[in-house]
Amino acid sequence: MRCSYSIPRRTLWRTAVLLFCVWAAEWVWAQEITEGSAPATLPDSPQPQADASPPVKKPESVAAQNNVKDPDSGCKVPPPNGSAAVLGSSPTVSAANCPKKFDFFYPLGKPPAKGRLSSMDKLRIASSNVVDPFSLVTIGVSAGITIGSDSHTGYGPGMGGWAKNAGTLFTEDMTGAFFITFLIPSIVKQDPRYYRMPHASIPRRIGNAIMQPVWTRSDSGKHMPNLAMLIGVPATITLANVYVPDKDQGVGPTAASSAIAIASSPIDNFVTEFLPDVAKVVKIRIVIIQRLINHIAVTVGET
Repeated sequence: MRCSYSIPRRTLWRTAVLLFCVWAAEWVWAQEITEGSAPATLPDSPQPQADASPPVKKPESVAAQNNVKDPDSGCKVPPPNGSAAVLGSSPTVSAANCPKKFDFFYPLGKPPAKGRLSSMDKLRIASSNVVDPFSLVTIGVSAGITIGSDSHTGYGPGMGGWAKNAGTLFTEDMTGAFFITFLIPSIVKQDPRYYRMPHASIPRRIGNAIMQPVWTRSDSGKHMPNLAMLIGVPATITLANVYVPDKDQGVGPTAASSAIAIASSPIDNFVTEFLPDVAKVVKIRIVIIQRLINHIAVTVGET
């Protein structure tokens, strides 16, 4: 008796999406290496600097220089060769003497909080968005609500249906982060970060959150159309049509879904813009909320 097993078509499509993401990431990275230009360090704000001359550093005391802290772990690092620092010298901080703490928000490494992002930095942010604990919990809860409210969906009932729905949602999140945060911003030289305006008026901050999905910044700090959203959202939805069951296909449904997705994206911007301010007023001390605020502070800029 011959046993035959056919791989589901949706599994093949999800595998193809993953392989395409890996190939495109390698291509973008190869293009950046071929250019051979290291990204320049730019300030978060695109405003021109009044004085281009480097600032003169005041000599620090020996005690201050001997208590250098690693920016990632926060632990003190001794000066080189185990000797006291010489007044006026700058001791070199050795990362080997101060182990870095693992951050589950950034399993592939934390991107720089300031300055210009490389393609690898954008890939790290996209990957972090996919494996973000809050995103994974949202996927699990959404899949549970979908299967629990209607067991006759294309995913099927029970835990099997929940797993298929969760896998589909995870693939959609992965595809969206890949196109919107990494691939298109790397090609068009766009900064995928959302820039907060904590010192501006409330109406201006609200307007900034609403306009960001269509008007954002380039890697050089200049304003530009948000091509990552305007192109990446329709591309993600079009690709999802081939492996999501019971999905309405065609130009009309895709355009409507894209418009809804872009119109609802300011909701995340409002959380990013105002959550740190709310935390200061309410004095939130819950660890998970504090980690979320720290996560926002690293992945966004300020003007």
